[in-house]
Amino acid sequence: MKHIVVLGGVGLIGSHLCRTLIEKGERVTCIDTRGVGASPLLHDVIYEERFRYIHHDITQPFEVNCDCIINLASPAAYYVGNDLAATALRTDILGSINALEVARSTGAKIIYASSGDIYGLYYDHSPDEHSASSLPQKFEIEGKRAAEALHSAYGGDTRIARLFNTYGSGCALSDRRVIPAMIVDALYNRDITIYGSGEQQRTFCWVGDIVEGLVKIMNAPQGKEMMIYNLGSNHEISIRELAEKIITLTGSGSNINHVAARHSDPRRKMPNLSRARKELHWEPSTSLNEGLKRTIEYIERELTAAEFSRRTWVEVNY
Repeated sequence: MKHIVVLGGVGLIGSHLCRTLIEKGERVTCIDTRGVGASPLLHDVIYEERFRYIHHDITQPFEVNCDCIINLASPAAYYVGNDLAATALRTDILGSINALEVARSTGAKIIYASSGDIYGLYYDHSPDEHSASSLPQKFEIEGKRAAEALHSAYGGDTRIARLFNTYGSGCALSDRRVIPAMIVDALYNRDITIYGSGEQQRTFCWVGDIVEGLVKIMNAPQGKEMMIYNLGSNHEISIRELAEKIITLTGSGSNINHVAARHSDPRRKMPNLSRARKELHWEPSTSLNEGLKRTIEYIERELTAAEFSRRTWVEVNY
């Protein structure tokens, strides 16, 4: 039985990962600034003897004896405005330094969850200086690049997982990433907003497949150099087709509302999975249709529960 520390373990990927590791018989310590109750997937896990939760901000030093650290702690790009930019950068950079110091002192291997966006896929052309510096996503991209450089500089058994668009059950209802946002709007029969023509091609990977990839990275033999893998889906779909599919699957009466295109929107974002296939024998196995159905069912249940909890005792009984 290994002791695995999951940084950012209350998030979508982190909570699925904690559950999976426990089911595999491992001991898990989840470290996050969010309370463990924030994830519906961890409500029953907190009673497991092999699960421990620590409320801590990893931009501050910490100590823990473990065999492996999986660092998923980072604000999502869509939540990073100017007010959170410094927080995002501190989490990526200082958080990585503190995690790497723990790995160095304990001899633990460390897996850092980077982003596919570091490839610069936000640009289909050379942007001007102002547009490049004003992108909220830039803070996440530069933080991830710096963190990857730190892992390379520290050496040891360090591994990088560059994650592409991920979705699934367990996401927060307030999550404004494209799939949960579209599903919530569709279930409420609200217009679904698309930037530009909607012809932008994207891939979306079911969270369980991403977790399987992370576990395979963790269990792979140590390489001579830092190991880097792309994890994501290889099935492309346009944003408009995605909206139409969600409307159909939910039986929604929503309309699609096109607004002005965003300067930073690339035409395509798809990972090259050849190394993960060859070395990890990994590729996603959950179809988009199946994953969307599961996510819709989850969000529908959560919305129903949220609506019920807002009703008074009198309303429930009368």
